[in-house]
Amino acid sequence: MKIKQNSYAWHMIVSLSTRVSMIMLRLIRNIILARLLGPADRGLFALLNTLPDLIAAVTSGGLNTAVGYQAAKHKPMGILLSQVLIYGCLLATLLTLFCVVILTTFGAKISFVEQLGLWIWLLIPVVPITVLKSGLLTLHNADGRVNIFNMLRLIESSAPLFLLIVLIYFWPKQILNAALTSWVLGLAIVTMSGLFWLRRFHTFKLKWQPKDQSELLSFSAKSHPEILFQQILARADYLFIAAILPVSALGHYAMAVAAAELLLIIPEAVTTPLMKRLLQQDKQIEQMTPLALRVTATVMLCGCITLALIGHWLIITLFGIEYAPAYPALVALLPGLFSLCYASILRLDLLGKGRPGTLSIFFGVGAFISIVLNFVLIPKFGITGAAISTSIAYIVVTILMLTMYCKLSGIPFYKTLIVTPSDIYNAIDNMKRANLENN
Repeated sequence: MKIKQNSYAWHMIVSLSTRVSMIMLRLIRNIILARLLGPADRGLFALLNTLPDLIAAVTSGGLNTAVGYQAAKHKPMGILLSQVLIYGCLLATLLTLFCVVILTTFGAKISFVEQLGLWIWLLIPVVPITVLKSGLLTLHNADGRVNIFNMLRLIESSAPLFLLIVLIYFWPKQILNAALTSWVLGLAIVTMSGLFWLRRFHTFKLKWQPKDQSELLSFSAKSHPEILFQQILARADYLFIAAILPVSALGHYAMAVAAAELLLIIPEAVTTPLMKRLLQQDKQIEQMTPLALRVTATVMLCGCITLALIGHWLIITLFGIEYAPAYPALVALLPGLFSLCYASILRLDLLGKGRPGTLSIFFGVGAFISIVLNFVLIPKFGITGAAISTSIAYIVVTILMLTMYCKLSGIPFYKTLIVTPSDIYNAIDNMKRANLENN
């Protein structure tokens, strides 16, 4: 059967292959870091990796959603990139500078500030680069340049690994320095590549048009709480662990998350080529969205069961026996990961249906639940308590999103759950028809 290169199936296969490659590259990098850094320095590295996304969410949380929506509607790239540079990079830089000065001046005794030391100043250049990189990835994907998006994601995973190997060769006794330097340089390479390809496919100049900017800011303001709450939901556990437990515990938790990330190839392979269609809400989307939910959930369920069975062996084999305490946290994260396969698709569909404010409320509820549960469970159960908190919060958000989707679309709840026999029969029929057409 020959698959057309511009079809959804082709883009999904390419996206899946890209994601598998990314996971393998990141896994190799995580193995190197785990073996050479140890739990304490690995926890410090995880904390530094977490802070830029949190700060970016505070300054420009809804920006990516707004520019992605407008790019899917074919808004001029010059206006959209101006939005990213001014309301994203500039504000992020100013807020980061302010926060770093305040923390180093008045918060030097705070646990994680003391652990970061002078490395905290690294956030000043990293945060705006992170904002620009994320904005460029969103613009390429929403513009329908799925292959470019996949290429950038591949560079995002491969560049830090290759740089890390080179820098370890030159700095064999400064592994943490090598890890942080490779991380920052990798971000810069992805950003420059994204700008290069945007220029290649679009002839534009940076523009400032008050009418268009107002429209973008309005959509961004509605989406801002959602992205901010998303980051709190995704990273509150890291901050609570850093504040309450030894830094080595954060290193164990980071490895549990790294092992769990192996399953994220499934929802991203589905949502990457669907992003533009979900935001545009074309005629076939009401049939495609529930099918995507069923297929993704079925594959994800099998993946979660498999990872639960082999997770302990996987962590010890890949990262070392000293990371064995990560396994209970990994198992506790799996229900939340399963719910993410729904949430990633439903979020884009609801955005396309014009519900950014509703999404903000849903993720706000999830963030509140996560904070309360982390505060209660981490002192009692350690990193496993953090994983339980995250899973419960994600499950609640997913249930809210799924209820809203079924209400708006009229799709029965049971049609979103798992692959049905009719899905299998239809897939077989489509393959037979394609073979007949090719012959």
